[in-house]
Amino acid sequence: MQSHHEGPGPEGSATTVKDPAPVDHAVRFDKVSLMFRSRRNSTPVEALHEVTFDVREREFCAIVGPSGCGKSTLLNLVAGLTPATGGQVTVHGRPVTGLVPDIGYVTQDSNLLPWLTVDENIRLPLQIRRTPAEEQDRLVDQWITLVGLDQFRTSYPHQLSGGMQKRCSIARTLVYDPPILLMDEPFGALDAMTKAVMQGTLLDIWDQHQKTVLFVTHDLSEALTLADRVIVMSRRPGRVKAAEPVGIPRPRDAFHISELREFAEQHRVLWDMFAAEISMGGLSK
Repeated sequence: MQSHHEGPGPEGSATTVKDPAPVDHAVRFDKVSLMFRSRRNSTPVEALHEVTFDVREREFCAIVGPSGCGKSTLLNLVAGLTPATGGQVTVHGRPVTGLVPDIGYVTQDSNLLPWLTVDENIRLPLQIRRTPAEEQDRLVDQWITLVGLDQFRTSYPHQLSGGMQKRCSIARTLVYDPPILLMDEPFGALDAMTKAVMQGTLLDIWDQHQKTVLFVTHDLSEALTLADRVIVMSRRPGRVKAAEPVGIPRPRDAFHISELREFAEQHRVLWDMFAAEISMGGLSK
């Protein structure tokens, strides 16, 4: 498509201006660095060093790495919660200079409002956006069903299990249809069986809606179960050590994926990278 400027060109002719080329990535980190000062002393600490990678539209991208390598910080940079001290973060081609409104963020805690029911918690973002009442009802019904909370619509958070709270939190984040979803170890506090159920739920949601997802985890198996590509971070200051495509076809079965030969092979490759960083002191905070 071209846009036309009707004013005269250098010789009186109309000037044709081409529209910018479409951006094929949803998120881009371009030599992003971050320095911060420790509470214990005034010496600056480098958290991230020239991190560069793209996240394509509708890609499920997992970030793994040792503790303290800046995984969660990368999500905060995308959301505009933390400014980079070097390089640039862009979302859909636009530099991040403040809070990015069209991003959904699922944190480690469910952060549900305890005085609101499941229905009311999920409905809240739509009310803030002044979505028409009929559309609110339709979307809330859709997402309550999708995450399997039909029988708990009028329940309060304290009446839900940890897995149910996380389902409600995901529904509340996705109900307003953000194009990009940030997830910071959302299933880390769950037991193994509940985690597998939640991974299966997330796979089903992604298969149906195919959001761009940036997912932080310490769990290599979880990364391989969910992601199209795994970004492996080095110990602090965090750098991109590798970007590994996940060669496991979709749809995937969260309960049996570990039985696949491809899973075992890729897990071994990732673990060798991960273990090398830990042995070099990557567990330090």
